[in-house]
Amino acid sequence: MRSLTALPKVHVHAHLDGSYPREAVLELARRRGAPVDLPVRGGPAATGEGWPDVWRFFEAYGRVPALVADLDDLAELCRALVAQEAAEGVVYLEPAVEPQLYAPRLGSLREVTRVVVDALGEAGTRLGVEVGALLTVNTDQDEPIAAELAAVAVEFAGRGVTAFGTAGFEEPSGLHRFAAAAAAARAAGLPVVAHAGQTGGWECVAEALDVLGATRISHGVRSVENPAFVRRLVEEGVVCDVAPVSNVALGIVPDLASHPAPALHAAGVGITLNADDQLWFGRGVSDQYAVAREVWGLADEDLAALAGHGLRIEGMSPATRHRLGAGLLAWLGRAG
Repeated sequence: MRSLTALPKVHVHAHLDGSYPREAVLELARRRGAPVDLPVRGGPAATGEGWPDVWRFFEAYGRVPALVADLDDLAELCRALVAQEAAEGVVYLEPAVEPQLYAPRLGSLREVTRVVVDALGEAGTRLGVEVGALLTVNTDQDEPIAAELAAVAVEFAGRGVTAFGTAGFEEPSGLHRFAAAAAAARAAGLPVVAHAGQTGGWECVAEALDVLGATRISHGVRSVENPAFVRRLVEEGVVCDVAPVSNVALGIVPDLASHPAPALHAAGVGITLNADDQLWFGRGVSDQYAVAREVWGLADEDLAALAGHGLRIEGMSPATRHRLGAGLLAWLGRAG
């Protein structure tokens, strides 16, 4: 049986602050003398093995940024994240970065972003992983912070920032508030990646496409509720960066067996598999492929096809695109 860790893959739906390695976070807590509770809840929410609701999860999420006392701490965690992903067979990593979780406490949005992209880039070069940053505004924030983040994203476009987007649980979220910020990012050549179709339905995904000009959707699983809209995703080449274990742990779907990803894949939608917040859900990106193999019954050719949708990620360099494509052929035992 082919190794899923050896499968070359992208990881493009991974929130920076929810994806740091557990050991690195616990070591930071020990150094700071600040013990932190980091419950792992990756099972079905309905059985009590997952999170009771998304708001309880969101409340816990802030514990880790609060541990970070200075920019050196932040850089150390970023480097540890890249090492974790390199060990998972990731060739392109694009974490969602919210510098506002650390600014202005540790510095300006620009200063925090610079430290993050420098640490990610240095570790990526050393470990053979191309890394870009998806600069992200949460939809419970307002226009001023979105405008500031977009300006920072534009400044760092081509220098560590590879996309701009939105995150959050509120759907529909009135994305028109972020339209100007998204337009500024697009004008600088940055793709827009929006959270949608998680707690809200397919119409929220449509809002992200139509209002923000998004070309990738984080989650998007509830698009399956409207077959006509699924056809639109296929026709427009929209990629959905799905996170199966996260969806179950947060009660978005009842269990892995009933997850919509296989239906979206069968319909021709480009989907990538991602861990979302490995620190809290306990399973990394290779584990998502294990779900596809063991629960959904997908053959290795389908697993490689899923990983191959990573070739459509816009921020990836041509060299990494070639490496990923060749690696997938080699994983299947085929000549390039």
